[in-house]
Amino acid sequence: LQIFLGALAFSFFAKGFSGSYMKSMSSQIERRFEISSSIVGIIDGSFEIGNLMVMVLVSYLGPRVHRPKIIAVGCLIMSVGAFLSVMPQFLMGRYNYERITVSVDNSSSSVSACSPGSEGPPATDAPETLSTVINAGCEKTTNSYLWLFVLVGNLLRGIGEAPVMPLGVSYIDDFSKEENSAFYIGLVRSSGMFGPTLGFLLGSFCASLWVDVGVVDIDAISINPKDTRWVGAWWLGLLICGAVNFIASLPFWFLPYSLPKEGENEDLKISHLSVQGDPCKIEPPAQPQLQFSEAQGVQCFLSIADFLPALRKLFGNPIYVVFIFLTVLQYNSLVGIITYETKFMEQQFNVSVAKAIFLIGVILLPVTILGMFLGGFLIKKFKLHISEMAKFACITFLLAFVVNLLYFTCSCEVLQVAGLTVPYSGVKPLSSSKHTYTASCNVECSCKLDQWDPVCGDNGITYMTACFAGCKSSSGTGKNMVFHNCSCVEGQGLGLGNSSAVLGQCQRESCAKAFPYFLALQTACAFLLALGGTPTYMIMFRSVSPDLKSFAVGIEALGGRVLGGLPAPIYFGALIDETCLKWGTKSCGGSGSCRVYDTEEFR
Repeated sequence: LQIFLGALAFSFFAKGFSGSYMKSMSSQIERRFEISSSIVGIIDGSFEIGNLMVMVLVSYLGPRVHRPKIIAVGCLIMSVGAFLSVMPQFLMGRYNYERITVSVDNSSSSVSACSPGSEGPPATDAPETLSTVINAGCEKTTNSYLWLFVLVGNLLRGIGEAPVMPLGVSYIDDFSKEENSAFYIGLVRSSGMFGPTLGFLLGSFCASLWVDVGVVDIDAISINPKDTRWVGAWWLGLLICGAVNFIASLPFWFLPYSLPKEGENEDLKISHLSVQGDPCKIEPPAQPQLQFSEAQGVQCFLSIADFLPALRKLFGNPIYVVFIFLTVLQYNSLVGIITYETKFMEQQFNVSVAKAIFLIGVILLPVTILGMFLGGFLIKKFKLHISEMAKFACITFLLAFVVNLLYFTCSCEVLQVAGLTVPYSGVKPLSSSKHTYTASCNVECSCKLDQWDPVCGDNGITYMTACFAGCKSSSGTGKNMVFHNCSCVEGQGLGLGNSSAVLGQCQRESCAKAFPYFLALQTACAFLLALGGTPTYMIMFRSVSPDLKSFAVGIEALGGRVLGGLPAPIYFGALIDETCLKWGTKSCGGSGSCRVYDTEEFR
């Protein structure tokens, strides 16, 4: 049993490791393939679809099959899925980020972003006409659909993960003492939580590396990891995830179909002593519930006929039905938060994706592990019964809800972008429908509307490109380039001729101050929800009959996935897309991923 516990804990680690890594890379994948958040949601949901394809079957046939070997096959499939997701990186060629074309002054190294009469549609054109200028057939290049590799890889990861939880947990529950099973399950689940922590740390490291690391000269890149066009080395971590999942599958091939029930040997010794050496009175030890025979192998196909009665029995249990309802709501909330949290931190608090991922891995996940472990420990320590567990969970969830309400106080102003969120005069905010991209200060520059290469003016306002800021000259190269003589920045009363702009968006001071407060709230919520998580999970085990435990875990996971894990990233993504103010443009035309959001609406 100890070897199985160790192997299962590592497989929980492996699935958490690759799962959290994929979650942390969602914004990198969105930018690399130039897709919207809702498509990222579909890619994310493909994992759940894979899971659902086999979850119920695996859970129902659980006790009738060789559980360790089925878990081994699952880990192997997860490994294949991770390796498949990496394929587009080697098929797509290098990543070219959006940047403006500048005219170079031959007599010096200075470049001008504002070049009167330059080619390309003038800014007065409607954005829709831009895509018609570009070759319409170009959009249908093979690159457009290479994200399908990631989707299929994720689908395979979902199929592979399905048997690990229900079969592993039911195997522990069948062969351990009743008073130990809650502690063991808590131990395995909490040790499995180290996987997501390391997955997020790996994600943070990979997000800070340039996507074509080792191929491109990093010094030549003019953007930094805080830029919304930055793409990290998303593919690198997937190679590591695939290897870890492969290693996780190895021990399960050598574990037996069933084990002697924990504590049986002690019982045998005690009864031996009590009858003072009379072997005739020793009762044979109770056989473990599951003894495999060929007859049972045949039965496993016949037993599918018992599926509906078993389902009816489960849903005739009111405690179980309430538990399923709770699971669905929590899945919706947690999956939505986890999928888009890094994007939220980046847009709201101007934190780089790499830093956001790092903070989740270092602060939030360890606190969640502590909560889960403490929940299991308290059940064991105070020997809580089902009603006491329910009260305990209820109190922690109510507290978490109250703490959640404080999020509404974490305000942060919208990024000031000239022509998008503020007029060029910089006085009052623009309504979302009134985008006036040009002003008298840049009307001669013939700026292209479909470009996003932001600069920050001396006046604290961000401009979509140096062209929209009306910049006529520059100094420096690469990341250190500074634009000078920017007519739109001058117009703000900064004096003529000396107004400049630097590459990148302007920083928002108030947002940086609100960030630690936001993190503290997140930490408190994560701890409270995790503390109530283990007792809630044990309520399910204590309220269903022993023969239905494995099936109950599977149905719970199915309900959570179908009604929570699958739709949540898609509808959260679609809602987040609604708050986009400026879409990027693909090299072939058509809108890419979002560059800047209305942070008020996003929040």
